[in-house]
Amino acid sequence: MPRVSRAQAAQNRERTVEAAAELFRERGVDHVSVQDIMAAVGLTHGGFYRQFESKEALLPEAARHAYDRMAARLSNLDAQAVDHTAAQRQYIQRYLSAAHRDHPGQGCPIAGLIQDITRTDSTETRDLLTERVSDLGKWLNQDGRDGLVTACTLIGALLVARAAGSPLSDQVLERVTAALTAAE
Repeated sequence: MPRVSRAQAAQNRERTVEAAAELFRERGVDHVSVQDIMAAVGLTHGGFYRQFESKEALLPEAARHAYDRMAARLSNLDAQAVDHTAAQRQYIQRYLSAAHRDHPGQGCPIAGLIQDITRTDSTETRDLLTERVSDLGKWLNQDGRDGLVTACTLIGALLVARAAGSPLSDQVLERVTAALTAAE
């Protein structure tokens, strides 16, 4: 079998990290196998170990990838919105939407990975979570409202909405959105 070029190996690694980030958020780290990750990118199970020591070693990289995508989305919201307050309002509405609730693999890495990070011994992954929750809190700061409280409220509400059945799930999304976006 021919060896892949360095450029192709780098591309395969990036695709693997991206797939892992999505699958970990969708199913949880413990419910995703190396074979699942590699099948998602159309590569062999054996190729994984040429790139990563283990699935657990991939978690910090996958988390960083997902967090970086989240940060880019926040920047895009700021760039497209009339002002920062409008960007925050739009973020809250999208965050507490049925689409976000129903598609965790595409959603917030904090909410998607927090359960797994609580169980990990990886200081790197915990530090990364701490940094990104803090960054989100700073981005959500607003006159009269503590951004860290808002961030934690969003994350908690989304987790409850994902776990609860109807009609409570929809009520959580609607009521918390209304509370957080009410004019001050």
